[in-house]
Amino acid sequence: MNNFFIFFRESGFGRFFIPLGIILIVVGGFMFFGIKNTKDYIKIDAVVSKTELYQDAYYDNDTHYDATYTVYVKYTVDGKEYNEEYGVFSGYKAGDRVTISYNPTNPSEIAQPINMIWPIALLVLGIISLVGGIINIIKTVKKIKMLKNQEKGWSNGN
Repeated sequence: MNNFFIFFRESGFGRFFIPLGIILIVVGGFMFFGIKNTKDYIKIDAVVSKTELYQDAYYDNDTHYDATYTVYVKYTVDGKEYNEEYGVFSGYKAGDRVTISYNPTNPSEIAQPINMIWPIALLVLGIISLVGGIINIIKTVKKIKMLKNQEKGWSNGN
């Protein structure tokens, strides 16, 4: 049998988990450094001041998607009131209370407070997937070499 087809058949695990691991590591890295850039931000309570329709609710293959809204929040820092765009969400309405994080050097810069658990979990899962995929590929290559040597032995009459 052709070595390429044996490799292709036997390395399915590795061919799936190596790209998955790389994707998880990249996404986890972006999240980690994005959160790291906002680590000095200060958490504060804010009030949703208004919402504007971003996308209507719709159905796609029997799946319902809620309407999403651009959410603006109002908060006060050092006696000055700010009214900034918070992001696009579903489920918020004017008057709802939310926790935001703001940049102490520029209070008009806000972000969603995010826990470091998610980026770290994605990084760890990515590393595990990548290592598992690489180990599978190495085992597959060793198996092909072993089969090739065994085949040579049979053809030599051993």
